[in-house]
Amino acid sequence: QGGRAFGREATVGLSHEKLGALTIGRIPMPVSLLQARVDAFNWMGAGGMITINRSGPSPRQLLPQVVSARVDNAIQYVSPTWAGLEMRALIAAGEDSPAFGSNYGLAARYSRGPWDLVAAYGRQNGSGSAGQITSVATGGSYDFKLFRLFAGFTAEKNSCSTCTGTFARAAEVSGSNASEFRVLSIGARVPIGSFIAIAQLARVNDRSGYTVDPGERDATWFAIGGEYFLSKRTVLYGALGTIDNHNGSQYALGSGGVQQPANFVDAGNPRSTTLTLGLRHVF
Repeated sequence: QGGRAFGREATVGLSHEKLGALTIGRIPMPVSLLQARVDAFNWMGAGGMITINRSGPSPRQLLPQVVSARVDNAIQYVSPTWAGLEMRALIAAGEDSPAFGSNYGLAARYSRGPWDLVAAYGRQNGSGSAGQITSVATGGSYDFKLFRLFAGFTAEKNSCSTCTGTFARAAEVSGSNASEFRVLSIGARVPIGSFIAIAQLARVNDRSGYTVDPGERDATWFAIGGEYFLSKRTVLYGALGTIDNHNGSQYALGSGGVQQPANFVDAGNPRSTTLTLGLRHVF
């Protein structure tokens, strides 16, 4: 987390049952917090929506603002819940950063009965007039008792020429062009006693403005997995995900927010398949 003493989240604020909560500090963007609600894997393992990247000579995340979404110098307001509806708004100053400018976020969540629906927007400006990153996440889930069905749409467009590190544009995009990826997903969670079976299908749509057109780089991504509750606090989990590559797309699947390194996928367009296994214990 960049050497920070509190790199994940560090806030102070005031809350009121009827007025909502106002916090300041280092805070995740609303679009990042709520995007997990459209993901049947809830970001877990090789099926989670934030696990995908491009693993070429300069690896790039497809959804950088969703994955690396914490911002400093932020002010956030979260409304009370009215009949299942909650609203969020965030603003953060760039503080004269040479790479990044100000940040803005808006989100709404409706959670009542079998429904859990979200809509969120995020924007991160580059320094000065050097473009921006915008992100959208919308969708949610419905509980049919026998299973919970998920459907979502997640998109990011990155025209920021000064943004660096995980927020840099795709390697083959330059000038005033933007890297842009859209992901449509549908999935399900099926409880079977202490076990939850999970499956998800996603379609990746690459709309980036490459300097040299490489051809169509859309892809289909499928994952299956599950969680087994040994107790209320201890869970065994696993996921197997696979995605096709063509025209040098080099899509790779990691584990949750942990991305694959440079050149993990060869240039010969092999299918990328990842198996993740783990144990989670809540202390």
